[in-house]
Amino acid sequence: MGNGDRSEQIVRFGVFEADLQTGELRKNGSKVSLQGQPFQVCAILLEHSGELVTREELRRKVWPEDTFVDFDHALNTAITKIRAALGDEADNPRFVETLPRRGYRFIAPVQKAISQPASPAVPEVRSGRRRKNRRWLVASAVLLLLISGIGISRFSRRRAEEPLPPLEIVPMAAVPGFERDPAFSPDGNQVAFALGDANGCCGIYTTIVGGEKTLRLTSGTDYSPTWSPDGRRVAFYRDVNHGTSIYVVPALGGTEQRLYTGLSSAWTTGLNWSPDGKVLAFADSHGETNHTWISLLSLSDSSTRQLTFPSGPEIDYSPAFSPNGSTVAFVRGSIVGVVSDLYVVPTVGGVAKRLTFDNTWIIGSPTWTPDGRDIVFSSDRAGGLSRLWRVSPAGGPLRPVASVGVIAWSPSISPKGNQLVYQRMFFKDSLFRLNLKDETHPQSPPVLVKSDKGFNWRPHFSPDGKRFTVESNGLGIRRFGPATPSGPTVDS
Repeated sequence: MGNGDRSEQIVRFGVFEADLQTGELRKNGSKVSLQGQPFQVCAILLEHSGELVTREELRRKVWPEDTFVDFDHALNTAITKIRAALGDEADNPRFVETLPRRGYRFIAPVQKAISQPASPAVPEVRSGRRRKNRRWLVASAVLLLLISGIGISRFSRRRAEEPLPPLEIVPMAAVPGFERDPAFSPDGNQVAFALGDANGCCGIYTTIVGGEKTLRLTSGTDYSPTWSPDGRRVAFYRDVNHGTSIYVVPALGGTEQRLYTGLSSAWTTGLNWSPDGKVLAFADSHGETNHTWISLLSLSDSSTRQLTFPSGPEIDYSPAFSPNGSTVAFVRGSIVGVVSDLYVVPTVGGVAKRLTFDNTWIIGSPTWTPDGRDIVFSSDRAGGLSRLWRVSPAGGPLRPVASVGVIAWSPSISPKGNQLVYQRMFFKDSLFRLNLKDETHPQSPPVLVKSDKGFNWRPHFSPDGKRFTVESNGLGIRRFGPATPSGPTVDS
């Protein structure tokens, strides 16, 4: 695009300015956080200022059917984010008007027209979201409960439009705290996971799939468990005062053994045992604090071999061996902006191949389907909340993993391929009622009227004041599989 068209990409309304070329929104010259699909929706509404834009039009332009499955939730979330960025209200809109069951209309005067007829491409670079410590994401630990859910899936390759069988939703584990980093045992009967609290990790646990028994293996600040191929040991990272070390412990509990020490980066995460049991792939950071690469640790002589060679501003982490051990999938990202993508590299070494080009947040380690045909990983590439996606190690289109839902992280697939365990994050939000003596003075302390898992917002009283409505996303824990006894047949 030439410089002559540049001014036509700047749209001004009120104190706001939208740059459709760079995907930036500014208020009085200061940048406002609105990226990805919410910005695309806003741009389309600006293009058709004063006109009705139907929900169907937005779906066609922003959410093609083969890239997003929960359109209603995604669009509602996008409109909510737009209104939050503009300081707008649904009941008394100044910018975005809702036409119930039809669509939306941008009602504020727009100073400059937009020449582009199509939705702009919006870079999904995340700025201003530097992670101080990716491991725990506990900046809001008082409000967040991180736990694991288990879903049953066959990961077949039937067409996505075929109907899914009925699903049953049951919990995986119920240990108080932050459950994370789930990993299936080689026989698929157990799951190892890390448990933490508001202060960090507090040990590695195992639990039996479908049972109630949970066994505590360690008591340190431990994370990223991975099973040995024979199922007899579990390796993990442990944070100590001088840095991070790699340990191993018997799967039934017992004496711990330290395998490697000297890791120093806060980005050291993701640990994976090779299928032949000879090496561990890990995020190496020996002597580095803001730089990591993938190395292979020999369990026979404790030697290491560097496998990936990221550039200075890049970090490599979360390795995962392919089922035949010939390839390692990993995440490569940049510290500034929290942008990352999925890569693969031959285990013998070589040039890393990039599989995704989203420049967005990938949380947790990827996992392979048992046949090695797909890699499953978590990403918020569709805008908004993280989902599970799958891609061929040879590259190609990405497909969403069906039925898992949003805020899904750290997937692990059982060796038989019929079970999927993953993390879900739950938010507990409360609503209070405050009785007033007059317009500025309370009559009594606030009274709790609603407390559920999920975000609850925009309450409204009924005309008689006896009831109220509230918007909620109702997040919850999931274990999914067919409700029929014929066996799992969930597709993605």
